Amino acid sequence: MKTKLKTDHALFQRLKDDPPPWWKNLTLDTELYIDIRKNNYLNVYHNGGSIMRLEGAKDYKAKIHVEYIPLNKTSDYLPFEFQDGNISLNESKIIDINNFKKESLERIKKRVRKFYPNDSEKGIQGQYVINAQNKSKSKNGFFIDTELQYDNKRIDMVWVDLGTKKIAFVELKTIGDERLYIDSNKRQEAIDKQLSKYYEFAREHKDTLIDYYNRIYCIKKNLGILPEFVKENSLEYYKLIEKPILLIGDCTQKWIDKNAKDLNNQLKDIAFGCLYHGRATYNFRIPYNTSRNCFRLDEA
Repeated sequence: MKTKLKTDHALFQRLKDDPPPWWKNLTLDTELYIDIRKNNYLNVYHNGGSIMRLEGAKDYKAKIHVEYIPLNKTSDYLPFEFQDGNISLNESKIIDINNFKKESLERIKKRVRKFYPNDSEKGIQGQYVINAQNKSKSKNGFFIDTELQYDNKRIDMVWVDLGTKKIAFVELKTIGDERLYIDSNKRQEAIDKQLSKYYEFAREHKDTLIDYYNRIYCIKKNLGILPEFVKENSLEYYKLIEKPILLIGDCTQKWIDKNAKDLNNQLKDIAFGCLYHGRATYNFRIPYNTSRNCFRLDEA
C-alpha cells in the first residue's frame, strides 16, 4: 500500500496552529466525523456523506457535492417562468453557509440524510462512528477511519481497540446486500471472496498499515479530533488483526436465526468474527468471545 501521508503536512499544521472559525464549527459538531486521507487531505462526513473534502498545501481548497447544498428558499416550492413559449425555473440562490454555524450546518446535514438516511448502510456506518466517539459507555475503542481505498477496493471501517492494543478491519453490511447470500452466479462478489481479499491485503501490508494508522492517529491527536477518552501517545506498538470482522447492522432476530449459522460456516477460515446487530445497536466491540449474536470464528 502506497501512501504520501505526512504528519507535518502544511494543511494539518495550518489547521492546528491557526484554526479558522469554520473549522472550529465543524469539529465541534457531534454529528460529524473527520477522516484523514493518504494523499494529505481530509473528508468531513455526516451519515457517510462527505460534506467537505479539504486539501491544500498553501491555500485551502475544498468542495462539496452539489446534491448536498440546500437552496436559500422562502417556501417549499419554486415557481416556473413562461416566456415566448418556453418554460424555465426562477433563479434560486444557495444558502449562505455562514462559516458552518449551527443553522446552516443543520440544513446541509438534512440534505445528506435525503441520500443516506439513518437506516441506509452509509447512515448506519455513520451512527457507529459517532456512537463510538461521543456516546460509547465502554470507551474500549473507536473507529479511526472509514472507506479505506486500495486497488479499486474499499474497506468500510477501521477499529482501534484500546484495551487490547489491536487494530481491525470491519466490513459493514445490511441484510439487503445480496453479497451476503453466497452464490457464484451473482454479478457482485460474494462476501467470502470479498473478505478473503481484505485478509490477503492485511497480511501483505501489516507493518505498513500499522505505520499508516499511527500517522493518522498522530494527525488527529494534533488536530484535537480524537475522542476525549483516548489518551494514547501513539499506536506505534499496536498489532493488526489480519482477518477482517463482519458487522451486519440492521438484523432482526428472525434473520439471524435463519442466516447466521450458514454465514459463520462460510467465513470461519476467513473472518476473525461476525457481529449481528439490531437496527438500534451501535456499540461495536471485537468478538473475542462467542455470545448471543456475536461469534468468534478465528480459533488461533
